[in-house]
Amino acid sequence: MKKTSTLHLPSTDTALRISEARYRRLFESAQDGILILNAETAQIDDVNPFLIDLLGYTHAEFLGKKLWEIGAFKDTFLNMDAFAELQAKRYIRYDDLPLVTKGGQRISVEFVSNTYDCEGITVIQCNVRDNTKRHVTELALKLTARSLKVLSESNNALLGASNENALRTEYCRIAVETGNYLMAWVGLTDSAPEQRVHPVARYGHDDGYLDSVEISWADTETGNGPTGRALRTGQVQFSDDIATDPSMAPWRTKALKHDFNSCIALPLQPVGGVMACLTLYGAMRTNWSEPERQLLKEFACDLAFGLTTILTAQAKLKYQEDLRLSLEKTIQVVASAVDLRDSYTGGHQRRVAAICVRIATELGLSKERIHGLHLAGTIHDLGKIACPAEILSKPGRLSANEFNLIKEHAQVGFNILKDVNFPWPIAQIILQHHERLDGSGYPLGLTADAILLEAKILMVADVVEAMASHRPYRPAMGINAALNEITTRRGIAYDAEVVDACLRIFNEQGYKIEV
Repeated sequence: MKKTSTLHLPSTDTALRISEARYRRLFESAQDGILILNAETAQIDDVNPFLIDLLGYTHAEFLGKKLWEIGAFKDTFLNMDAFAELQAKRYIRYDDLPLVTKGGQRISVEFVSNTYDCEGITVIQCNVRDNTKRHVTELALKLTARSLKVLSESNNALLGASNENALRTEYCRIAVETGNYLMAWVGLTDSAPEQRVHPVARYGHDDGYLDSVEISWADTETGNGPTGRALRTGQVQFSDDIATDPSMAPWRTKALKHDFNSCIALPLQPVGGVMACLTLYGAMRTNWSEPERQLLKEFACDLAFGLTTILTAQAKLKYQEDLRLSLEKTIQVVASAVDLRDSYTGGHQRRVAAICVRIATELGLSKERIHGLHLAGTIHDLGKIACPAEILSKPGRLSANEFNLIKEHAQVGFNILKDVNFPWPIAQIILQHHERLDGSGYPLGLTADAILLEAKILMVADVVEAMASHRPYRPAMGINAALNEITTRRGIAYDAEVVDACLRIFNEQGYKIEV
């Protein structure tokens, strides 16, 4: 008689133990922080190792405490009112919640809380994702855009400067009104034994501060603040947090009373044998980002150059070249910052810019015009800083809402650059690079004659590079498919002469897109 095999299922208790073991492994090995709270009492029942390491508190320091009793969460939105809201809605999310670790480090996290039932007990699970790196990068981009406007205005001030004091004061005004610093001042050194620093220009929220403090550049207590160190060393000096910086002790009380929480001192090149320093005060405690430091150094160098030019009555032709180089360096800083956030976008921009140059050369544009087009191509997707990184790198098809967010990047890029006085219409080129001759493009639905020639070149180069290259959501379609696309819509969506020039450089001249 044939035997029938029997399937032995694990008992309910065994299955439960297996399930609990699996959950515990996930809980312990998760690369996001996890907190488990009692939904009735708000007390913490458990915390995983990732969050312990992230915030610096021990397991014992978490257990039994209410969320708002943990130091990292005390000064956030996670209070009793938020807990009551969570009990009612069963869900709370903060995309950018600032926390402070036990060691005093400021971090930014995504915080998501869900309420659910577990074996008859209502619990709250809080997931904490560290997005400090992303937050720092985006902040650096915003600071870079702000500093770009500061540089643009300062360069205009150089053109209209009539004397030293007016130029110094105008630079201080620009730092405050455009740069959003609380107060700015320029100090000159003297050769007296006290080696004091004398304010000769100021602007902003001073209210008697500079007249009430003593600042020197000697190696003494009153000379070891950022201004004194900058003058002695010739290097940029800064204080991230005046409240805790030991070197700011002589001025701390008065500085905090004036809401000064951070400062940066930028030494100026000696003018007429006298050393000077530009010092800026900020309202926020901050880590001065490298892009901001570099751009402010350019700002200070421009001021020093302007003062020297006034004193020596040099022609302003050199300034025009310095302005151009300064703006171009700024564009490269912006492009590098975008590349840090999204390598696909950064590489795409460089390749598109190179194609633009070849097409424009084939069309016979002037070197000056080609140069401006190359710079526009280098940062044409700058506006994508407003798009969440997870959408830019999403491997699958975008939803309608996600694609609408992406489509906003042309307008966002224009908004960032529209007030910068470039010698070329870079902001307009970026705004128009997704327009089409037949009006089917975005964001304005422009038609043929309303679109700049540079934008017509950029739109063709953009399409060819995008189709020919790999993207997170699809493999490369190849250069033949890309050239077929612009050929098919030649004279309809894309300018006929631009398309013909593009076809020549690829088909006749053997141009290949760089890797």
